[in-house]
Amino acid sequence: MPPHFQLDEDNDVIHDAEAFSLATESAYQAAYSPLRLYLRQLVVDKVKRENPKLAAIQHRYRSPGLDRLFVFSGMLGNHSFFMIALPFLHTFGMGAFARGLTFVVLWSIYFSGFVKDYISAPRPASPPVVQITRSPAHTLEYGFPSTHTTYAVATIVYISHFMLNVWHISTVWVGLMWICGVTIVVGRIYCGLHSFIDVVGGIVIGIIEALCFVFFFDRMDALMLSTAGPLYSIAIFYFAMSSIPRSLDPCPCCIDSFCATSVTLGLSIGYWIHARLPFLWHTGQSDAISWDLSLTLTQNALRCLITIVLVVAWKVGSKPFIVSMVKYLVPDYLSQVSSEECSDDSSAKDSDSDCKQDCYVAPTASNIKNRRYGSYALMVSHENLARIPIYSGIPIT
Repeated sequence: MPPHFQLDEDNDVIHDAEAFSLATESAYQAAYSPLRLYLRQLVVDKVKRENPKLAAIQHRYRSPGLDRLFVFSGMLGNHSFFMIALPFLHTFGMGAFARGLTFVVLWSIYFSGFVKDYISAPRPASPPVVQITRSPAHTLEYGFPSTHTTYAVATIVYISHFMLNVWHISTVWVGLMWICGVTIVVGRIYCGLHSFIDVVGGIVIGIIEALCFVFFFDRMDALMLSTAGPLYSIAIFYFAMSSIPRSLDPCPCCIDSFCATSVTLGLSIGYWIHARLPFLWHTGQSDAISWDLSLTLTQNALRCLITIVLVVAWKVGSKPFIVSMVKYLVPDYLSQVSSEECSDDSSAKDSDSDCKQDCYVAPTASNIKNRRYGSYALMVSHENLARIPIYSGIPIT
């Protein structure tokens, strides 16, 4: 059976991190390449060495006030926050910047999830480390790199470029933004959810990703808005999804990647459609949703409210229908898995997000040969495949 977390007397998460991996060492040897095994062992050994240091930091500095601060900062990286915050960038008519920043945030989730599945290293052991979170199921995900750190650093680097080089905003505001980012990063260590190497990995990936978008996004944006734009977007999406590494453990990182990347697909297609409907260009801009400054504060607030209502209504209302259609149209790939190799995992459910699944395929010799093991069940389930049209539809609404 897959591992289950439990809560201590303070409602903090505790579980035996050694029990996270359901696969034997021989299964890793059979399924992973030599390079992948080498990198995994490097990270696992480093995390084990850092465990006593993390526990000592918590013992010395932990307090109720810091608990609340860092738990709150961690909530700035969940699905609900992204679903509510990102649409406003587009509603406010920020055009190319809104698209670029949205892609930076969402592709951060994909890139960090990709590396997590590839390295397959668990989070810091608890005990001795106490894992402080409102989403206990996340403690059963892989640890390296930190997704929160990746998206925080990538987002801040990207915004800093515009603030300093395009908008010429005071460095004071840039500094305040970086303080918020540092709070998120430090909180991952304080809350016992990541080790130092996890955070360093997130910083490196975040910086590289942000710089790539700073230098190349204009060209990518032009391609997405070109006549063949949807074809480019679909090709990138297919390549990204088909490239996700299989992990031996039931880590739901790949589900987060499906959700985030599906939104980028819908965003690309949505703006491509908008650019070809001139009656929507109230300000003469084909690549930006118009923001009418002549509207009153109440009218603008109502417009923002309608945006959120539409997004939530689509996500909630479309799910039953689309899941039913996918079940009808798409074969049940799990039926190809040999019997008694798929087991329930109630600990993989997350009350804060529907982007989790509860099925685990054991890494037997036959499943390893056919690349059907671990996270395979999460990726090919009907509920997960339905997330592609569901999450793609969010930005189109």
